[in-house]
Amino acid sequence: MKSRFYIFGLLITILFSAGCVPTKDLGEDEQLLVSIKPQGLQQIEVAEIENLYQQQPNRMFLGSTPYLVVYNIGKKFYNPPKIDERILETQEKWRAKYREAGTDSAKIQRIRNRFSNRIARLREKKEEGNFLMQLGEPPAIYDSTLMVQTIDQISIYLNAHGYFKHSIDFTKEDKNKLVYVTLNINENEPYRYNELNYSIPDTAVLALVKASSNRSLLQLNDIYNEDIITEERTRIYELLRNNGYYDFARAYIEFEVDTLGTENKTAVTTIVQNPETGAQHQVYKIKNVYFKTDSDRFGIPRDTITYNNINYVAYDQKYSTRILDKKVDIYPGQKYSQLRTATTQRKLADLDVFQFNNVLYNKITNPADSNNTNLLNAYINALPSKRFQETTELGLNYTERTPGPFSSIRLRVRNVFGGAENLDLGIRGGFEGQISLTDEQKTVMIKEFGGDMSLTFPFIIAPYGRNLLSKYSPRTRIYTGFTNVDRQEYKRSSYEFSLDYIWQKSRTPLQAPTLQYIFSPLNLTIVQADTNTFSEDFQEALIRYRSFAESFRSGIISSMSFNLTYNTNDFAQTRNARFFRGLVEVGGLSQELGVDLRINDLETFQFVRFNPDYRRYIPLGNKRYFVYRINTGIASPILNATVLPYEKHFFAGGASSVRAWQSRRLGPGTFVDSIRFEDTNEFIESEQPGNILIEASTEYRFNIFSFLNGALFVDAGNVWTIEDDPQRPGSSFQFNDFYKELAVGTGFGLRFDLTVLVLRFDFATKVYDPGGINGKKFVLGDFRFSDFFTRSNQSNLNIGIGYPF
Repeated sequence: MKSRFYIFGLLITILFSAGCVPTKDLGEDEQLLVSIKPQGLQQIEVAEIENLYQQQPNRMFLGSTPYLVVYNIGKKFYNPPKIDERILETQEKWRAKYREAGTDSAKIQRIRNRFSNRIARLREKKEEGNFLMQLGEPPAIYDSTLMVQTIDQISIYLNAHGYFKHSIDFTKEDKNKLVYVTLNINENEPYRYNELNYSIPDTAVLALVKASSNRSLLQLNDIYNEDIITEERTRIYELLRNNGYYDFARAYIEFEVDTLGTENKTAVTTIVQNPETGAQHQVYKIKNVYFKTDSDRFGIPRDTITYNNINYVAYDQKYSTRILDKKVDIYPGQKYSQLRTATTQRKLADLDVFQFNNVLYNKITNPADSNNTNLLNAYINALPSKRFQETTELGLNYTERTPGPFSSIRLRVRNVFGGAENLDLGIRGGFEGQISLTDEQKTVMIKEFGGDMSLTFPFIIAPYGRNLLSKYSPRTRIYTGFTNVDRQEYKRSSYEFSLDYIWQKSRTPLQAPTLQYIFSPLNLTIVQADTNTFSEDFQEALIRYRSFAESFRSGIISSMSFNLTYNTNDFAQTRNARFFRGLVEVGGLSQELGVDLRINDLETFQFVRFNPDYRRYIPLGNKRYFVYRINTGIASPILNATVLPYEKHFFAGGASSVRAWQSRRLGPGTFVDSIRFEDTNEFIESEQPGNILIEASTEYRFNIFSFLNGALFVDAGNVWTIEDDPQRPGSSFQFNDFYKELAVGTGFGLRFDLTVLVLRFDFATKVYDPGGINGKKFVLGDFRFSDFFTRSNQSNLNIGIGYPF
């Protein structure tokens, strides 16, 4: 009770202190800029205009400026003269340490590093302020000259995007020393391309450029845009560089723009100048290709092996020339190509056996031999990576409000058989908190350990497969693994084996891959549940839910699957991007082919599973993003089977699902575990598998300060069974009612972006519970902030690594 009182009191104090805008420290003629709002935009994005502001207003929240309040609090403790004194004291200590070190150069270097870092931190603190000042933001004192500069920058931007006849001004509204600025922007009709001409004296270059005009970024009737013109310049440059023009430079390309009268028409002339000598641009061809696969040892000659007209030179030939040949796109007799150079480097990097690689060219100059003009020698240099690489990971899971440590050790062995094969070995183990199925006041620990091994080949292992998909960095992965789960209710082990074919595609050869395909013709999993370890209470649970008992049996699961992933985002999720992943899996067809996999009492399963997942990332400017996700799935037994393997069911709830519900505890449908009605009704006792999954999430992500980001989110979803389950009434999917059974949760999140990883805290609470304990479905009114730190079933705290989607 006291803790709730203190938390409530702290929140009231913060809100009271931030509930007004501090203007008392402003000078007599100073005003605080708190808003700049553009209006009248029809075509231009608001975020593009916001990026041009020369003075950013103080951010407001509920009529206050909390960031400014925090800054002012920090400024009260800010004392620059004291920091100067500490800098002088540190410098004196530095000099004294220098004198004591004498001529010991190693000790002097350590002293220099230690004191240099201290002084750098003090100077940074003096320049940027203390922690609270950096957490907040300084007062944005309204400056009319900066506002004029903002208007100028916006005008330049509009002109650069074809809106030459635009008009722009601003109005300023004063309220108690607060300034609200409104930008009045009228774009008017943009100028469009009416004529596209060429001025290229080199006839060979002119023919090449005209032949590619259908791929030009400048098309008749498009809106004039300087950014697009710059991109067209890059396109022509790359076109020529990819067709033998080794010496060609961007500076030869110009554009002449003529706005024709007052009819909003623009004529653009593409100019490609000849070299300064007046001669035509020269086309170069490759004469010899040399591939070096180890570091230089001066004075020692290398061995040379020639394969497919490429000279492989090395002191010790450790890599198969046949494998490397599939990764090289540069051959004697070809025209020079910047594109083939880049794709060669990318393919070699995808092998993950070389630490670094590059491609250099030398002109062949022999005035006495007229046949050796405009020729190049290509030199591919690849520095091998370490043969053995060890990776250790330590971390913390947080499930059901109970933390649990985990650890893994992995070893990669590169170029195992000399054909750029990679062997990965790993062991892992950990503990994880979990709620007991029988005692809602008791928490037990799940102990899990396992190991795995995979061998990856840089080609497709299949009849005639070595040349299959060679330009898409194909791989064949053979995987095997073992996992053991030991918990109070049961012990369960699984053994896995799979054969995977992996390849990837890019939208353009020079971009990172956006499409990845994984075809697994063979997936084999043996699951063993030791019935002797089943607790009495768990056996009762299996009896209560007969469908659980059947799918939980020891069994052998054979399947084949196809997985497609499309992703245009980066690691930090900062792009305007889309993500789609589709998985199709069919199991148990071996029985139809006459292959009997039944061993002893192991159950066999026949099933089909389909799981599409779509995500959209929309930047809003100033480190703000709107993100949404739609994840669906259906899984069902097929042919003669009536039971779906437990591992192939869908589950809802948890850190990457509907976050207000505990992991895998939501649904199915409106079903409520009868144990929830006892006493406090705090927990859904058992995991709730389903055959059909529908869930969606939206997030508004924003930067709070520096490395701390925030998020507001809404999640909705549930799982259902395909057919009526007598043990779980209300669990089946009905087209006319399913939307009424979508659970809804909302909340806020804190994300610490530590560059190498994102540490995530999501606080979620239930809004609509389709299970409706005692008939009450709208439960947002039951929210209490303290619920996040208790066993309440209303709210849930999720801690994770990375974004939820």
